[in-house]
Amino acid sequence: MVFREIDDDLWAIVQNHLPSTKPHVGRPRCDPRRLFNGILYVLSTGCSWADVPAKYGTKSTVHRYHLELCEMGAYQAIFLDLLRSGYEIRRVTPSHSATGTGPAQAKRNVSPMKIVIKR
Repeated sequence: MVFREIDDDLWAIVQNHLPSTKPHVGRPRCDPRRLFNGILYVLSTGCSWADVPAKYGTKSTVHRYHLELCEMGAYQAIFLDLLRSGYEIRRVTPSHSATGTGPAQAKRNVSPMKIVIKR
């Protein structure tokens, strides 16, 4: 699967729902766009957090940022804002996509759907 990073138009919407940067004390936070792209990479390719490319940050930093966004409800707010902005959000079942050439075993209690966002 080819991964495309978030474009500038979509980023303009998403960045409004991300946590503010830390105060200038101690180590500065990584670039939020880079971290968000790392999260999207994992969620869209299905790889593990350990396989996040280094250009998006360390696996623990990207995963920690994902957990922070989950806890603050950022994903729901982003989806609602995308819908209001004219984006189409729909679910895609595995029957509409190809992930490989061989059969794959389904995991238990995992929804077989992915979300596609397009304008």
